[in-house]
Amino acid sequence: MRRALHILDTTLREGEQFAGAFFNLEQQIAIARMLDAFGIDFIEVPSPISAPRIREAIEHLCALGLRARIVTHVRCVEADVEAALATPVAGVNLFYGTSPELRSYSHGKRIERIIADAVPLIQRIREAGRYVRFSAEDAFRSDLVDLLTVFDAVVEAGVERIGLPDSVGIATPRQVERIIRLCAERYPRVGIEFHGHNDSGCAIANTIAAYEAGADCLDVTVLGIGERNGIASLSGLVAQLYLHYPETLQQRDLRQLAPLDDYVAQCLHLPIPFNNPITAPYAFTHRAGVHTRAILNNPRAYEILDPADFGLERRVDLGSRFTGSHAVAHRAAELGLQLSDEQVRELTWSLKMRAEEGPLSPEAVDAFIRSWYEEQRSTAWER
Repeated sequence: MRRALHILDTTLREGEQFAGAFFNLEQQIAIARMLDAFGIDFIEVPSPISAPRIREAIEHLCALGLRARIVTHVRCVEADVEAALATPVAGVNLFYGTSPELRSYSHGKRIERIIADAVPLIQRIREAGRYVRFSAEDAFRSDLVDLLTVFDAVVEAGVERIGLPDSVGIATPRQVERIIRLCAERYPRVGIEFHGHNDSGCAIANTIAAYEAGADCLDVTVLGIGERNGIASLSGLVAQLYLHYPETLQQRDLRQLAPLDDYVAQCLHLPIPFNNPITAPYAFTHRAGVHTRAILNNPRAYEILDPADFGLERRVDLGSRFTGSHAVAHRAAELGLQLSDEQVRELTWSLKMRAEEGPLSPEAVDAFIRSWYEEQRSTAWER
């Protein structure tokens, strides 16, 4: 049986590690409010000692009275933990690199030292009455025995959730499923969190695989922004959950997703990616004649997501050389024009010929249809 799902959004932490990203305090507050309105369970923020004004931002975010729990992401260092506990955050997300690569070239600590550092800090956080998660950074390049040795120790110390981040985006869905399932069976009394980077394009697939294998907390950012290629996007995760696990979205407001993506894109001064699930500009636009005919008959023919559930609308793009007569007839009727089957065929061919010069906007298509119709009427009258 899968566990109840929690979604952790780390746009304000991981997201600002995306090259060129910066959120001022006003933007941070706006993003947090929008995430909360959507129904995010955890909002992750940076360590209060990571930059001069981060602590101030954390204080402001905690004072908003959000339903989402504010948690801070800190190193397994006493000064970091004490700084976190000096703020009103609901919890502390500890992390420590456990892979040979990070142990050799980052912090240089042995497994025994990792445990010795982590255990007393977990106990300190629990004694302070705060939620605590321990994350084994670069889990999927870590030796399995090392990984489980560390997890055994932190679970015994009282950690409430363990994290398995694919920090470099190397994992495959099958690998994620295997390791998450092993941990879910070995540690049935603690939560399991997955954080998947997108370096090899598997972030969303890996995140869903983690949930199916027993993870109960999935990390995302708005638009998938983050270090390098980023991580799983909120909209991508929502698309998968909508299709396969709709019960996990019942308490979430899907209509908040598009405004949220749009706002963060504006903050970044970047367009929403053309292939972003749900909120891309053309996510619900249909063009080819075969597609548009089916869509006009029944949208489910080529739409697995209902745009109305997200406060969005579908569009039929008639301004291309691939447009079909069925869609042209439908639009002509919407414009109040009555055409015979032969006229529809002639109009469609004329529109295709015009589109050979380049695509037409919806306004240009309407103007073309009206002009063609008036020309036909004029010709018929002269006869």
